[in-house]
Amino acid sequence: MRGIVFDIDDTLYCRQDMLVQAAETVLGVKVPDWPLFISIFYEKSDINMAQLESGEVSTRDINGWRYNETFRLLSLPYKPEDGGRAADAYLELQSHMFISDELASVLDKLAQDPEIKLAILTAGESRHQWNKVDMLGLDRWFDRSSVIVTGDTPYTKPDVELFSMMESRLGLSPSELWMIGDNYDKDIAGAITSGWHSLWLNRRGIPDPDALPDITVLNDDEFVSALAKEFT
Repeated sequence: MRGIVFDIDDTLYCRQDMLVQAAETVLGVKVPDWPLFISIFYEKSDINMAQLESGEVSTRDINGWRYNETFRLLSLPYKPEDGGRAADAYLELQSHMFISDELASVLDKLAQDPEIKLAILTAGESRHQWNKVDMLGLDRWFDRSSVIVTGDTPYTKPDVELFSMMESRLGLSPSELWMIGDNYDKDIAGAITSGWHSLWLNRRGIPDPDALPDITVLNDDEFVSALAKEFT
């Protein structure tokens, strides 16, 4: 028996294009350096994550702040209200997100395998992350009892308590579990510390860290191929 635990954001779907598109729509200008924009936005996303997960601040407010900080650091022309407007535009784009046909096909095979248990471990505000579960139609492959949203717990990634919680949920030992995620520090490092296997979807091409995951892929094609080769 093996357990495969997925992150949601930038793993089961890619949000990077949507983040930049929302900014460009609101500002009315082209973002000249997409990778740098994404890098700064994600760095800001790590700040105040605990407050977001606990519900102290809303997803809209924190995304608005992230946008304005990114605009400021890139010297893009913006008004204070543009961050909130970009957050709203991004949320609208998210309402149309979907699982690719290629990934859906692999998930179908995994869900039908009696020797595999599928689960989700995702970080964020409870309601916002559960909305993504519904919008993406993840009930097709994942039992809701096997979904852990950090906003429903006292912990935040990469706290090993979250990984221990998932072990208990699935009734599996660390050596039987795989973490699939895009964020090295939160998904992969947490899995390695917990004794899990890991597959890193390194969309941003971050240089290899000291502790390497079992598998590293750089894009969606490699990701789907690796899932099919390793688990089906």
